[in-house]
Amino acid sequence: MSQSSETVNKPLESFSVAGLSVSLWENTAEGNDGSERTFKSVTVRKSYYNRKEGQLASQTVSLNPSEVSCLAQLLRKMEDAVIQRNGQSAEF
Repeated sequence: MSQSSETVNKPLESFSVAGLSVSLWENTAEGNDGSERTFKSVTVRKSYYNRKEGQLASQTVSLNPSEVSCLAQLLRKMEDAVIQRNGQSAEF
């Protein structure tokens, strides 16, 4: 297949800081009735240097957009717990 006939899916939005990134994607899939449907997903990615392999690596998790606010709440709770235990906020 030639590059001109392939569609490259790029994120609608993407933000990153300190080896972490989040991206909003729009995808299409065939529905149960055979029609094409469009849906969105969010990926959270952590990039790091894998010393054992000697190369850059990453871990990615994909979420439904409805799960983003749940993750944000959990991260705020964890930030509060870190501050409470360490007496300071995490540095970026």
